Amino acid sequence: MPAEILSIHDVRFDLPEQTLFQHISFSIRPGEHVALVGANGVGKTTLFQLILKQLQPTEGNIFRGYTTIGHVAQHLTSSAPAIRLVEQADRLRYQAREAALHASSLEIYQTALDLDAFSLEADAARALKEVQLPEHVWLHSFDTLSGGEQTRIQLACLLVKQPDFILLDEPTNHLDSETLDWLINWINQTAITILYVSHERAFIDATADAVIELTPHQATRYKGNYQAYRQQKEQERLTQEREYEKQEKTRKELKRMITQYQNWHQQAVAHASERDPYAKKKAAKQAKKFKAKEKQLEQTIDHRVAKPEHPASVHVAFEAASFAAKQLFTLDKVAFSYDGRTLFKKLTFSMQQGDRIAVIGRNGSGKTTLLRLIQGELDPMEGTITRHPALTVGYFSQALSNLPVSGSLLDALLQETTISETDARTLLACFLFRRDQVYKPIAEASMGERCRIAFLRLYFSGARLLILDEPTNYLDLTTREQIEAALDVFPGELLFVSHDRYFNNRLSNRTITLDGDASVHPIGTKPLREQQPSDIQAIQHDLKRLDDLTGTIYFD
Repeated sequence: MPAEILSIHDVRFDLPEQTLFQHISFSIRPGEHVALVGANGVGKTTLFQLILKQLQPTEGNIFRGYTTIGHVAQHLTSSAPAIRLVEQADRLRYQAREAALHASSLEIYQTALDLDAFSLEADAARALKEVQLPEHVWLHSFDTLSGGEQTRIQLACLLVKQPDFILLDEPTNHLDSETLDWLINWINQTAITILYVSHERAFIDATADAVIELTPHQATRYKGNYQAYRQQKEQERLTQEREYEKQEKTRKELKRMITQYQNWHQQAVAHASERDPYAKKKAAKQAKKFKAKEKQLEQTIDHRVAKPEHPASVHVAFEAASFAAKQLFTLDKVAFSYDGRTLFKKLTFSMQQGDRIAVIGRNGSGKTTLLRLIQGELDPMEGTITRHPALTVGYFSQALSNLPVSGSLLDALLQETTISETDARTLLACFLFRRDQVYKPIAEASMGERCRIAFLRLYFSGARLLILDEPTNYLDLTTREQIEAALDVFPGELLFVSHDRYFNNRLSNRTITLDGDASVHPIGTKPLREQQPSDIQAIQHDLKRLDDLTGTIYFD
């Protein structure tokens, strides 16, 4: 095994009209699990394509120390080569057995042998067991599987190939809590080297040995998980600020001294004459001093510390309609079924002023359906939903279905407001849309850009209750944290579905779990699995301290 499984040296990649990134250098050692982070559009997926040789760098070199590589793309598809290989082998294996029974075709049997279809059967069974999927999963169409099952089956296909190195592009997208826990456990147990792109902070915390931050001008490697990365970034910022302030103080002092010596030199020259050699000597001495200080200033400027750049941030203050009533809505014994399957029954709860409710559960448990029932898009099959007549609701759809399909980003905002175009452009700039970007057709916008526009439209909705369905999908780390900060000070109520555990823990004060039997957790409580490891450790520490005082055992 080589000392480095991947080594990238001074790579640059140019698009037709701009340089996407340059001066990219980093390496990954065998067995490491490394997270690749960066702003939306910085080129993380493009870098994966360079590693996979699907693209070629404009400049620089990529050394690949692995024998085989596996790749799970951001958008899963049944046409992936690994899946086609296993399906083809499965089909040939069946045909070969039939041919052998009827002695009808040696050609099919030989093709199955050439493809190694029979040993592949054992390999596939082993891989499916490793990803905790039943063998009969191959009998189902890929498109009918859940997001979690699709992720697992792609991993199983990769394991059949026995790769040395795996690239995962947003592997946690659309995974429920149970599958996310499984993926974390699988990564922590495998010895395969993994480089993955993710914006899930809890996932990076739980799996990363190192974090590589990609920017247009460099790639910086940080040891440890997401929390360690943030701490190191903050330390870098503070160090740079101190060095910059010290440099600016020195620069200003040098300029003051240069001005002073220049004044003294001019005064000495004015009083000097051929008959006063002392005055001439004094003038020359002052000239020498300010020239020395000018040289020192030039050296300071040549080796200057750049002014710390604060990342572009979203500045927004949400407003909410005034609301006098204590209760916003009530569900009384609500039931709903879909495609012959009961999602929930006799679900009863109410939302009060000040509530911030997170709805959690497995994929397919009915989380989005519950939001749509409360929003009024669907009607319950049993029970009643009573909404206060003065309640105004802003709805953020997971599919962003409320956005227009044509026009520019600026048009999408102006449709919801009566503000001027100048004010709209200013607000778009606050949401990181600069200059001519506001005229970008919404049909060409990335999902991250559409999410930001959807939040701006919520800003102008004046709604009292915000219903949010996976609001952080497709957002980079910086934008997620800015959106969280804005929602944190939102004066109204929140009801949301999110697989981002950081998001849930920061914003929710109670939780509804939809896993077969729906359960409503009281204000101030959350299921243990939704809390951060640090929270769980703190709880266990407090219980242990109480146990020491009382002699009672509270958990095993």
